[in-house]
Amino acid sequence: MRVLAAGAAPVNPPPDLAALHAQAFPMLPRALIERAAPYGEEMSAEPGRVLLNSGDREAAFYIVLQGYAEVLEDWGGGAMRSLLVHRDSEFTGSLDLFTDRPNAVTVRANTATRLLRLSRAALEALILAERPLAEIILRAFMLRRIGYLRRRPYGGAILRSVTRGAQEDPVMDLAVIGGGPAGLAAAAYAASEGLQTLLVGGSLSCGDAPGLDMLKGFPGTITGLCEGPLLRRAEDQSKRFGAHVLPLRTVSRFDGACYPYRVWLDDGRLVEARSLIVATGMQEGDSDGVTVQANTAWLDGWLDTDDQGCIHTGRAAAGSMQARDYESSQPGVFAVGAARAGSVKHVLASIAEGAAAVRVVHRFLDASAH
Repeated sequence: MRVLAAGAAPVNPPPDLAALHAQAFPMLPRALIERAAPYGEEMSAEPGRVLLNSGDREAAFYIVLQGYAEVLEDWGGGAMRSLLVHRDSEFTGSLDLFTDRPNAVTVRANTATRLLRLSRAALEALILAERPLAEIILRAFMLRRIGYLRRRPYGGAILRSVTRGAQEDPVMDLAVIGGGPAGLAAAAYAASEGLQTLLVGGSLSCGDAPGLDMLKGFPGTITGLCEGPLLRRAEDQSKRFGAHVLPLRTVSRFDGACYPYRVWLDDGRLVEARSLIVATGMQEGDSDGVTVQANTAWLDGWLDTDDQGCIHTGRAAAGSMQARDYESSQPGVFAVGAARAGSVKHVLASIAEGAAAVRVVHRFLDASAH
Protein backbone atom coordinates (compact mmCIF):
# COMPACT_ATOMS: atom_id res chain seq x y z
CA MET A 1 0.00 0.00 0.00
CA ARG A 2 1.45 3.36 -1.03
CA VAL A 3 1.34 6.30 1.38
CA LEU A 4 -0.45 8.97 -0.61
CA ALA A 5 0.05 12.68 -0.13
CA ALA A 6 -3.52 13.08 1.10
CA GLY A 7 -2.36 11.38 4.31
CA ALA A 8 -2.27 7.77 5.40
CA ALA A 9 -3.15 8.40 9.01
CA PRO A 10 -6.40 9.93 10.28
CA VAL A 11 -6.07 13.64 10.87
CA ASN A 12 -7.25 14.63 14.33
CA PRO A 13 -9.30 17.77 14.83
CA PRO A 14 -7.15 20.92 15.08
CA PRO A 15 -6.04 21.68 18.64
CA ASP A 16 -7.56 24.58 20.51
CA LEU A 17 -5.78 27.60 19.04
CA ALA A 18 -5.75 29.56 22.28
CA ALA A 19 -4.08 26.64 24.09
CA LEU A 20 -1.59 26.27 21.23
CA HIS A 21 -0.74 29.97 21.40
CA ALA A 22 -0.18 29.70 25.15
CA GLN A 23 2.27 26.84 24.61
CA ALA A 24 4.11 28.65 21.81
CA PHE A 25 4.23 32.02 23.61
CA PRO A 26 4.28 31.24 27.33
CA MET A 27 4.89 33.65 30.19
CA LEU A 28 7.77 32.51 32.38
CA PRO A 29 7.18 32.35 36.14
CA ARG A 30 9.36 34.77 38.10
CA ALA A 31 11.23 31.89 39.75
CA LEU A 32 12.36 30.60 36.35
CA ILE A 33 13.39 34.08 35.20
CA GLU A 34 15.58 34.31 38.30
CA ARG A 35 17.17 30.97 37.35
CA ALA A 36 17.90 32.35 33.88
CA ALA A 37 19.42 35.60 35.16
CA PRO A 38 22.97 34.27 35.83
CA TYR A 39 23.25 33.20 32.19
CA GLY A 40 22.58 36.64 30.72
CA GLU A 41 22.81 40.36 31.30
CA GLU A 42 20.04 42.77 32.10
CA MET A 43 19.71 45.72 29.73
CA SER A 44 17.44 48.67 28.97
CA ALA A 45 16.19 49.66 25.52
CA GLU A 46 14.62 52.95 24.53
CA PRO A 47 11.47 52.94 22.35
CA GLY A 48 12.32 52.00 18.76
CA ARG A 49 15.68 50.38 19.53
CA VAL A 50 16.32 47.37 17.27
CA LEU A 51 17.33 44.27 19.24
CA LEU A 52 17.64 41.88 16.28
CA ASN A 53 17.79 42.75 12.58
CA SER A 54 16.24 40.62 9.84
CA GLY A 55 18.98 39.10 7.70
CA ASP A 56 21.72 39.45 10.30
CA ARG A 57 23.42 36.39 11.74
CA GLU A 58 23.91 37.80 15.22
CA ALA A 59 21.69 35.66 17.43
CA ALA A 60 20.40 36.48 20.89
CA PHE A 61 17.58 35.37 23.18
CA TYR A 62 15.59 37.97 25.10
CA ILE A 63 13.28 37.66 28.08
CA VAL A 64 11.08 40.76 28.47
CA LEU A 65 11.24 41.90 32.09
CA GLN A 66 9.17 45.04 31.64
CA GLY A 67 7.73 46.65 28.54
CA TYR A 68 7.06 45.36 25.03
CA ALA A 69 9.23 43.85 22.28
CA GLU A 70 7.66 43.82 18.82
CA VAL A 71 8.44 41.20 16.15
CA LEU A 72 8.29 42.52 12.58
CA GLU A 73 8.60 41.01 9.11
CA ASP A 74 10.34 42.73 6.22
CA TRP A 75 7.93 43.11 3.29
CA GLY A 76 10.52 44.69 1.02
CA GLY A 77 11.05 48.28 0.00
CA GLY A 78 11.56 49.27 3.60
CA ALA A 79 8.04 48.23 4.60
CA MET A 80 7.68 46.29 7.85
CA ARG A 81 4.69 44.34 9.10
CA SER A 82 4.06 43.70 12.79
CA LEU A 83 3.62 40.01 13.54
CA LEU A 84 3.27 39.96 17.32
CA VAL A 85 4.34 41.75 20.49
CA HIS A 86 6.07 40.05 23.43
CA ARG A 87 5.12 41.41 26.83
CA ASP A 88 6.40 41.02 30.40
CA SER A 89 7.78 37.52 31.14
CA GLU A 90 7.60 36.35 27.51
CA PHE A 91 10.67 35.52 25.40
CA THR A 92 11.82 35.89 21.82
CA GLY A 93 13.35 33.30 19.52
CA SER A 94 12.80 30.12 17.53
CA LEU A 95 14.68 27.02 16.42
CA ASP A 96 16.76 29.30 14.18
CA LEU A 97 18.78 30.17 17.29
CA PHE A 98 20.39 26.73 17.06
CA THR A 99 21.28 27.01 13.37
CA ASP A 100 23.42 29.24 11.19
CA ARG A 101 20.38 30.71 9.47
CA PRO A 102 20.08 34.51 9.35
CA ASN A 103 17.40 36.16 11.45
CA ALA A 104 14.02 35.81 9.73
CA VAL A 105 12.48 38.76 11.60
CA THR A 106 13.33 42.08 13.22
CA VAL A 107 12.75 42.58 16.94
CA ARG A 108 12.56 46.07 18.45
CA ALA A 109 11.51 47.67 21.70
CA ASN A 110 8.06 49.22 21.49
CA THR A 111 8.34 51.18 24.73
CA ALA A 112 11.04 51.82 27.31
CA THR A 113 11.84 48.17 27.96
CA ARG A 114 13.95 46.13 30.36
CA LEU A 115 15.22 42.80 29.09
CA LEU A 116 17.43 39.87 29.98
CA ARG A 117 19.73 39.17 27.03
CA LEU A 118 21.39 35.77 26.51
CA SER A 119 23.87 35.01 23.74
CA ARG A 120 23.42 31.84 21.70
CA ALA A 121 26.14 30.11 23.74
CA ALA A 122 24.55 31.20 27.02
CA LEU A 123 21.14 29.95 25.88
CA GLU A 124 22.64 26.56 25.00
CA ALA A 125 24.29 26.38 28.42
CA LEU A 126 21.00 27.26 30.12
CA ILE A 127 19.07 24.61 28.18
CA LEU A 128 21.53 21.89 29.07
CA ALA A 129 21.66 22.87 32.76
CA GLU A 130 18.14 24.10 33.63
CA ARG A 131 15.64 21.42 32.73
CA PRO A 132 12.39 23.22 33.71
CA LEU A 133 13.36 26.22 31.58
CA ALA A 134 14.61 24.00 28.78
CA GLU A 135 11.30 22.18 28.51
CA ILE A 136 9.34 25.42 28.20
CA ILE A 137 11.75 27.06 25.74
CA LEU A 138 12.23 24.07 23.42
CA ARG A 139 8.50 23.31 23.45
CA ALA A 140 7.77 26.89 22.43
CA PHE A 141 10.48 26.95 19.75
CA MET A 142 9.26 23.71 18.18
CA LEU A 143 5.64 24.82 18.13
CA ARG A 144 6.55 28.24 16.73
CA ARG A 145 8.33 26.60 13.82
CA ILE A 146 5.81 23.84 13.15
CA GLY A 147 2.82 26.15 13.45
CA TYR A 148 4.80 29.03 11.94
CA LEU A 149 2.53 31.48 13.68
CA ARG A 150 4.31 34.56 12.35
CA ARG A 151 1.69 35.84 9.92
CA ARG A 152 -1.37 34.88 11.90
CA PRO A 153 -0.31 34.68 15.55
CA TYR A 154 -3.24 32.45 16.49
CA GLY A 155 -2.38 29.65 14.11
CA GLY A 156 -3.78 30.52 10.67
CA ALA A 157 -2.24 28.55 7.82
CA ILE A 158 0.17 30.48 5.61
CA LEU A 159 1.37 27.65 3.38
CA ARG A 160 -0.29 25.43 0.85
CA SER A 161 -3.12 23.32 2.16
CA VAL A 162 -2.73 19.59 2.65
CA THR A 163 -5.99 19.08 0.76
CA ARG A 164 -5.17 18.86 -2.92
CA GLY A 165 -6.67 17.70 -6.16
CA ALA A 166 -7.04 14.14 -7.39
CA GLN A 167 -4.10 14.55 -9.77
CA GLU A 168 -1.58 15.08 -7.01
CA ASP A 169 1.77 13.34 -7.39
CA PRO A 170 1.82 10.53 -4.76
CA VAL A 171 5.62 10.76 -4.48
CA MET A 172 6.80 12.75 -1.46
CA ASP A 173 9.46 15.44 -1.85
CA LEU A 174 11.05 14.29 1.40
CA ALA A 175 10.67 11.39 3.80
CA VAL A 176 12.16 12.03 7.25
CA ILE A 177 12.85 8.75 9.00
CA GLY A 178 13.05 9.11 12.77
CA GLY A 179 11.18 11.32 15.22
CA GLY A 180 13.94 12.48 17.55
CA PRO A 181 15.12 16.09 17.82
CA ALA A 182 16.92 16.02 14.47
CA GLY A 183 14.03 14.41 12.60
CA LEU A 184 11.34 16.59 14.09
CA ALA A 185 13.34 19.75 13.36
CA ALA A 186 13.95 18.60 9.78
CA ALA A 187 10.27 17.84 9.20
CA ALA A 188 9.20 21.15 10.74
CA TYR A 189 11.52 23.15 8.49
CA ALA A 190 10.76 21.15 5.36
CA ALA A 191 6.98 21.40 5.73
CA SER A 192 7.08 25.10 6.62
CA GLU A 193 9.20 25.75 3.51
CA GLY A 194 6.74 24.06 1.18
CA LEU A 195 8.23 20.58 0.69
CA GLN A 196 5.71 17.73 0.64
CA THR A 197 7.03 15.96 3.70
CA LEU A 198 6.41 12.64 5.44
CA LEU A 199 7.67 12.09 8.99
CA VAL A 200 7.92 8.42 9.98
CA GLY A 201 8.20 8.04 13.74
CA GLY A 202 6.81 11.50 14.35
CA SER A 203 5.67 11.00 17.93
CA LEU A 204 8.44 11.44 20.49
CA SER A 205 6.73 8.94 22.76
CA CYS A 206 10.18 7.88 24.04
CA GLY A 207 9.49 4.26 24.76
CA ASP A 208 5.71 4.18 24.47
CA ALA A 209 6.25 2.84 20.95
CA PRO A 210 8.72 -0.05 20.50
CA GLY A 211 11.86 1.00 18.67
CA LEU A 212 11.10 4.71 18.80
CA ASP A 213 13.30 5.74 21.72
CA MET A 214 15.13 7.97 19.25
CA LEU A 215 16.71 10.11 21.94
CA LYS A 216 19.27 7.53 23.10
CA GLY A 217 22.81 8.66 22.53
CA PHE A 218 22.04 12.35 23.11
CA PRO A 219 23.57 13.70 26.35
CA GLY A 220 21.49 16.65 27.43
CA THR A 221 18.27 15.36 25.90
CA ILE A 222 15.23 17.17 27.23
CA THR A 223 12.74 14.45 28.10
CA GLY A 224 9.99 17.01 28.50
CA LEU A 225 9.82 17.17 24.71
CA CYS A 226 8.35 13.68 24.88
CA GLU A 227 5.14 14.70 26.60
CA GLY A 228 2.15 13.27 24.76
CA PRO A 229 -0.02 16.44 24.58
CA LEU A 230 2.86 18.51 23.19
CA LEU A 231 3.65 16.06 20.42
CA ARG A 232 -0.01 15.54 19.56
CA ARG A 233 -0.28 19.29 19.06
CA ALA A 234 2.94 19.30 17.05
CA GLU A 235 1.73 16.45 14.87
CA ASP A 236 -1.65 18.09 14.30
CA GLN A 237 0.02 21.36 13.36
CA SER A 238 2.58 19.74 11.07
CA LYS A 239 -0.23 17.95 9.24
CA ARG A 240 -2.07 21.23 8.76
CA PHE A 241 1.05 22.83 7.33
CA GLY A 242 1.88 20.13 4.81
CA ALA A 243 3.70 17.39 6.70
CA HIS A 244 2.16 13.95 6.97
CA VAL A 245 2.94 12.15 10.19
CA LEU A 246 2.98 8.42 10.93
CA PRO A 247 3.69 8.60 14.67
CA LEU A 248 3.95 4.92 15.59
CA ARG A 249 5.49 3.45 12.45
CA THR A 250 9.07 2.35 11.84
CA VAL A 251 10.88 1.52 8.61
CA SER A 252 11.67 -2.08 7.70
CA ARG A 253 13.43 -1.80 4.33
CA PHE A 254 14.96 0.65 1.86
CA ASP A 255 15.43 0.18 -1.90
CA GLY A 256 18.12 2.42 -3.35
CA ALA A 257 18.14 0.76 -6.77
CA CYS A 258 15.24 2.82 -8.10
CA TYR A 259 14.33 6.50 -8.12
CA PRO A 260 12.22 7.88 -6.55
CA TYR A 261 13.47 5.85 -3.61
CA ARG A 262 11.24 3.28 -1.96
CA VAL A 263 10.87 2.70 1.76
CA TRP A 264 8.71 -0.01 3.32
CA LEU A 265 7.10 0.53 6.71
CA ASP A 266 6.70 -2.09 9.41
CA ASP A 267 3.00 -2.47 8.52
CA GLY A 268 3.82 -3.32 4.89
CA ARG A 269 3.01 0.06 3.37
CA LEU A 270 5.25 1.56 0.72
CA VAL A 271 6.54 5.14 0.67
CA GLU A 272 8.06 6.72 -2.44
CA ALA A 273 10.19 9.83 -1.97
CA ARG A 274 12.60 11.93 -4.00
CA SER A 275 14.85 12.45 -0.98
CA LEU A 276 15.32 11.02 2.51
CA ILE A 277 16.68 12.32 5.79
CA VAL A 278 17.77 9.53 8.12
CA ALA A 279 17.47 10.63 11.76
CA THR A 280 16.95 7.31 13.49
CA GLY A 281 19.39 7.80 16.34
CA MET A 282 21.12 5.04 18.32
CA GLN A 283 20.02 1.93 20.18
CA GLU A 284 21.59 -0.41 22.72
CA GLY A 285 23.38 -3.41 21.27
CA ASP A 286 22.05 -6.94 21.71
CA SER A 287 25.18 -8.34 23.37
CA ASP A 288 25.81 -6.71 26.74
CA GLY A 289 23.35 -3.83 26.74
CA VAL A 290 26.15 -1.30 26.93
CA THR A 291 27.36 -0.96 23.36
CA VAL A 292 25.24 1.16 21.07
CA GLN A 293 24.55 0.91 17.38
CA ALA A 294 22.88 3.29 14.97
CA ASN A 295 19.31 2.41 13.99
CA THR A 296 20.31 1.87 10.37
CA ALA A 297 19.99 -1.90 9.84
CA TRP A 298 16.93 -1.27 7.63
CA LEU A 299 19.23 0.38 5.06
CA ASP A 300 20.67 -3.10 4.39
CA GLY A 301 24.07 -1.99 3.18
CA TRP A 302 22.91 0.65 0.70
CA LEU A 303 24.87 3.40 2.44
CA ASP A 304 28.48 3.67 3.56
CA THR A 305 28.61 3.39 7.38
CA ASP A 306 31.16 2.97 10.16
CA ASP A 307 31.46 0.00 12.54
CA GLN A 308 28.55 1.27 14.65
CA GLY A 309 26.27 1.65 11.65
CA CYS A 310 26.55 5.46 11.68
CA ILE A 311 26.25 6.90 8.18
CA HIS A 312 29.24 8.58 6.54
CA THR A 313 28.34 11.86 4.86
CA GLY A 314 30.01 14.43 2.62
CA ARG A 315 33.56 13.61 1.58
CA ALA A 316 33.75 10.85 4.16
CA ALA A 317 31.16 8.84 2.20
CA ALA A 318 32.76 6.30 -0.13
CA GLY A 319 32.77 7.38 -3.76
CA SER A 320 31.15 10.72 -2.90
CA MET A 321 33.90 13.31 -3.25
CA GLN A 322 31.30 15.75 -4.55
CA ALA A 323 28.65 14.91 -1.96
CA ARG A 324 26.82 17.77 -0.30
CA ASP A 325 26.90 18.37 3.43
CA TYR A 326 24.92 15.67 5.27
CA GLU A 327 24.59 13.66 2.03
CA SER A 328 25.44 9.96 2.19
CA SER A 329 27.05 7.77 -0.45
CA GLN A 330 23.56 7.53 -1.99
CA PRO A 331 22.66 10.86 -3.70
CA GLY A 332 19.59 12.43 -2.16
CA VAL A 333 19.80 10.40 1.05
CA PHE A 334 20.98 12.51 3.98
CA ALA A 335 21.85 11.68 7.59
CA VAL A 336 21.59 13.91 10.68
CA GLY A 337 21.86 13.58 14.43
CA ALA A 338 23.27 10.53 16.19
CA ALA A 339 22.81 8.34 13.09
CA ARG A 340 25.42 10.43 11.25
CA ALA A 341 29.07 9.46 11.68
CA GLY A 342 31.08 12.24 13.29
CA SER A 343 28.07 14.12 14.66
CA VAL A 344 28.02 15.78 18.08
CA LYS A 345 25.69 13.62 20.14
CA HIS A 346 23.46 16.05 21.99
CA VAL A 347 20.04 17.49 21.40
CA LEU A 348 20.96 21.05 20.37
CA ALA A 349 23.45 19.90 17.76
CA SER A 350 20.85 17.47 16.43
CA ILE A 351 18.22 20.18 16.09
CA ALA A 352 20.71 22.33 14.20
CA GLU A 353 21.66 19.48 11.86
CA GLY A 354 18.03 18.62 11.14
CA ALA A 355 17.27 22.22 10.21
CA ALA A 356 20.47 22.72 8.21
CA ALA A 357 19.97 19.53 6.17
CA VAL A 358 16.72 20.86 4.71
CA ARG A 359 18.67 23.55 2.87
CA VAL A 360 20.79 20.84 1.26
CA VAL A 361 17.67 18.85 0.36
CA HIS A 362 16.36 21.91 -1.49
CA ARG A 363 19.58 22.09 -3.51
CA PHE A 364 19.40 18.38 -4.36
CA LEU A 365 15.76 18.57 -5.44
CA ASP A 366 16.43 21.67 -7.55
CA ALA A 367 19.37 19.95 -9.27
CA SER A 368 17.53 16.65 -9.82
CA ALA A 369 14.58 18.50 -11.38
CA HIS A 370 16.90 19.60 -14.19
